[in-house]
Amino acid sequence: MAGELTPKAQEALADVVLMQGEEIQYCIQADGFFLGSLPIQKLIATFQAFMAKVTGGHVRVFLVLTNMRVLLIQSQAQFCGCTKVKGINTVAASAVIEAGSAKDTRMCFIHTRVVHIETKSARYTLAVKKLKDADIQAFVTHMSQLIIANSQTRTAT
Repeated sequence: MAGELTPKAQEALADVVLMQGEEIQYCIQADGFFLGSLPIQKLIATFQAFMAKVTGGHVRVFLVLTNMRVLLIQSQAQFCGCTKVKGINTVAASAVIEAGSAKDTRMCFIHTRVVHIETKSARYTLAVKKLKDADIQAFVTHMSQLIIANSQTRTAT
């Protein structure tokens, strides 16, 4: 797994019941306030995140990969939890058909890292928070191994 689970990730996973034999392999936190990679967009998103934090709210998005499935966990809270929304989407690991990453650099020093996963039914693109290039590369390599295993299983049947 890419690092240990952060307290925020543990809180997000509190409502997820792991199946027998299921293990978490990767947990990536995405930027819930992401508007774009342009400096002004990042500035606006930073201001929105600050205002949400000041008023006791948050927007958290996690991409969790287990040995059996992919989970997309979204958590939103406003005004110290007076309004809360939590959503959990799950996709079978065998349904993953594409994965990748990108790094966008603006003005030589403003970086945006993005990962995406495409399944048979949906495409998820997430701006990654606090993850190094090597960790993203390891994640994409792991996803590539999963996709190759999926394609070999499909051609064998």
